[in-house]
Amino acid sequence: MDEKDILWYMYQEHCTHGRHHETLRATTTNLLFVVAAGAIAVITHGDKSLALDNLPLAILLIPIGLLGALFSAKYHERFDMHMQRAGKYRDALESLIPASNLRVLKSEADAATKKKYPKLFELRLYKFWIALHCFVAALGVILTVTIVMLNRGQVISVFHHAP
Repeated sequence: MDEKDILWYMYQEHCTHGRHHETLRATTTNLLFVVAAGAIAVITHGDKSLALDNLPLAILLIPIGLLGALFSAKYHERFDMHMQRAGKYRDALESLIPASNLRVLKSEADAATKKKYPKLFELRLYKFWIALHCFVAALGVILTVTIVMLNRGQVISVFHHAP
């Protein structure tokens, strides 16, 4: 196995690891969204919609959303680390095969994409994933406040009669 083969293998290895972290992010997001959707369905369904009994579920949405945002950010950090490493191996490979013009080809492809999608190109997808989880946490805050306000008489009596 020569140096080019080793560099190519390492490049592929880090691309694979980067994709794996993206898969983990998607799986984690799906799981947390299913739990959040179930909680929201219970909180807002039927005769007991926004009842005080559902307050723990509303409060639970806050850490679910924050945890999801943290996981998304961490998975992006891991993805970015592997892509940085892959890029370094690609650069080293190009230095061994200068006629390949890998850096030029990448730059040309990026420029063509940026020209075709100038506004979208600058947006970072991982920020959308984090924002979705923050939305779940914010919804938890809104539902918590709403439940407390709608049931404030019961809330006051619980605290008034507490030992």
